[in-house]
Amino acid sequence: MACIMQQNACKKPVNMVLNYIVIAWRNLLKNRVVSVINILGLTLGLASAVLAILFARHELTYESSHEKADRIAKIYLGGSFGVVEWAPNSFGPEGPALAGILPEVENHSLSRNTTGIVRVGDNLFSEDHIKVADSALFSIFTIPFRTGIPSTDPNTVVLSVSTARRYFGNDDPVGKVIRIEFYGERNEYTVTGVYEDLPSNTHLRADIIAPISLAGSFPHWNFDQYNSTIYNTYLLLAPGSDITELNRTISDNYEIPVRIDDIYAFLMPIRDIHFRGTFANNRGKFLALLLGGLFVLITSCFNYINLTNILFATRNKETGIRKVNGALRRDVFSQFMVDTMLSTLAGFGLAVILLELLLPWFNSLMDTHIKLVAEPGVLLLGLMLFVVTVLLAGLYPAIRYSAAKTSNLLKDMENTVSGRSLSRKILTTFQFILAIVFIQMIMVIERQGQHLDKQDVTGYDSENVIVLPGNKWGDLNVVKTELLSNPMIEAVSWGSAVPSHGVSQTTNWKDEDNRIPAGIYSYEKDFPELYNIAMRQGRFFADEYTADRGNMIVINRQTAEILEYDDPIGETVMLWGEQFVIIGMIDEYMALPPIFPVNASLIRQSGNDDVRLFIRIRPENRAETHAFIADLLNEINPDYPVEIKYHDEFLYETEEARSFVSAMLLMQAFFLLTIIASLIGLFGLSMFIAQRNRKEIGIRKVFGATVGSVMLKISRELIVQVLIAIFIATPLAMMISQGYLSVFNYRIEPGLVFYLTGGAIAFVLVLVTVSWQTWLAANRNPVDVLRYE
Repeated sequence: MACIMQQNACKKPVNMVLNYIVIAWRNLLKNRVVSVINILGLTLGLASAVLAILFARHELTYESSHEKADRIAKIYLGGSFGVVEWAPNSFGPEGPALAGILPEVENHSLSRNTTGIVRVGDNLFSEDHIKVADSALFSIFTIPFRTGIPSTDPNTVVLSVSTARRYFGNDDPVGKVIRIEFYGERNEYTVTGVYEDLPSNTHLRADIIAPISLAGSFPHWNFDQYNSTIYNTYLLLAPGSDITELNRTISDNYEIPVRIDDIYAFLMPIRDIHFRGTFANNRGKFLALLLGGLFVLITSCFNYINLTNILFATRNKETGIRKVNGALRRDVFSQFMVDTMLSTLAGFGLAVILLELLLPWFNSLMDTHIKLVAEPGVLLLGLMLFVVTVLLAGLYPAIRYSAAKTSNLLKDMENTVSGRSLSRKILTTFQFILAIVFIQMIMVIERQGQHLDKQDVTGYDSENVIVLPGNKWGDLNVVKTELLSNPMIEAVSWGSAVPSHGVSQTTNWKDEDNRIPAGIYSYEKDFPELYNIAMRQGRFFADEYTADRGNMIVINRQTAEILEYDDPIGETVMLWGEQFVIIGMIDEYMALPPIFPVNASLIRQSGNDDVRLFIRIRPENRAETHAFIADLLNEINPDYPVEIKYHDEFLYETEEARSFVSAMLLMQAFFLLTIIASLIGLFGLSMFIAQRNRKEIGIRKVFGATVGSVMLKISRELIVQVLIAIFIATPLAMMISQGYLSVFNYRIEPGLVFYLTGGAIAFVLVLVTVSWQTWLAANRNPVDVLRYE
């Protein structure tokens, strides 16, 4: 008998849970529209939150794939470099030099990133991530090999798994020969090993790794001299080394032997590089994504609370009867929480499916390799998110209705349902505030992007300008003549940097006593004409002036201001120990990316080849023009693939530009998702308000009320809430956008009318969302509504 009673006691909780689940399932089916709205909103919120968590996990575990990550530091250069105060590079001899004064250094590695053209059989590959490094790289960093080993022989390379698969398919690449062109020299290299693809959360990027011994013949690769800052130097430190103390020792005991004022070396731990040691603003992107996912989830939960409050209120009598029949407060509380858990579970399942569809796009946008895998850490984060969502969405309604008195539950709760709940008004207004702020921020981001594309801002016209490598085609004067033989090509020029791309040689200049950082560029004579850049004073380079090939230089206005020249023509500047005569002052144009201020620029005349080739074409018959350019250049150099890229496409090839653009796109995506989630909740809310006011609407129509007056009556409260939200959201959006715009040196100045336009858009969206339901309710036949009253 005791055993039977014990078994029954054990079965009772199980039966109660099953009963809760059955009732929750029936309620989902009974209120299908609300259930779909709730689950759809939770799906958006959970998908956004899971994506944000996965990305945060990816970012916060940067460099964790390297076993010695806590002991590795990279040498940086500090000082005044024009628009920045540090550079993530070093001189070649700095590794051995610092190892000589720091006993904590156990090993050091020198490397440099470069590009090359790879030929495998008849196939050509343009590789942007080739790392030339010494053998210490493999002992400092964790780079596991799938097959083979690295070699110090200068005619050998090792490939990543994905690169080897691109070249040789499923064949074993070890021992096979590939041909690589470095700096115009083509040589054969034997593959000696294949290493695992480097994870996306390490700052190392390498599809091919070659020994540094092959770089002896490369131009300007003097890694044993202090004449170039193109290298990456890593130090392996003893366990427990204090970076702050090491930097203090370097400051006190090491001076870089170059004639550059205020330049110094310092160490940065590699774990800090991602957030502190690049110009890509990875910290801002991380925070934007994390907050974006959180806002979408909060909005979805607020939707759930609002609709659940209304839905639960329709079950007041059911709940009251259950309490009369002996149900305890915890029973009612548990039932409501199970309802929320079931909806959240459905939303979680759909969110996983949605993420599987979105992750390829996300990885492409963010340059990551995030996967949705059932790892213990991911499962734990998912469980925590599920619990937080259930509590956030369901706790308040469950506490509210489980604590209600039985007598109140059995009364008519029509007024509560019809929308006079203070909590519902607060939550709805908060959603409106978020939606309006995000609409206004989307407008700011879009307007700023359009602003940066205007010629009066950039100072040049890049429309229909193609950018190609310039040092692959021999004498560019010959190439120019051949290209201009096609009437569809308007202009051809070349130079050392693409406007707004931010690549230049930075050096010190002015005179013997004052050395100031400046950007040094070289351009062919037709560069200003091709980009429609005007001259303020003097002239640009010209063939008829043979002296231009000597020590002649063109400056920008910023340079003239530093020199304090009202009329700089004929004046001189000291550059590389020589005097250069100023022959012209070019109009101001955006030489660097828009996040940097204008700096001093010095322009020399380019020779018969340079880094970049610029071609302006006519807008019509582009395909034929592209084919003509490709055929001509392939005939000149069949070993280099011709990839047509326009100026605007080229700008977003740098890591900094891609990071910035991806962050902006994600911010807008999350803003849009938050707005959509708010409108979904608003649609459900308006549907219920119209439904619960059907008797009042019917009576008003019997007494002659028009459709318009009925719609206004139903929507009035929501309209007032939107107006209040606009009043609160507008100054918030203005403050947030000012912080965003402060990043740019070329920025818009939106006024109050601009922000109120965003509020007006939100107002219209609310009216459109609400009007459908109110119109249906106002046009319903009052006889059908009042038939059973």
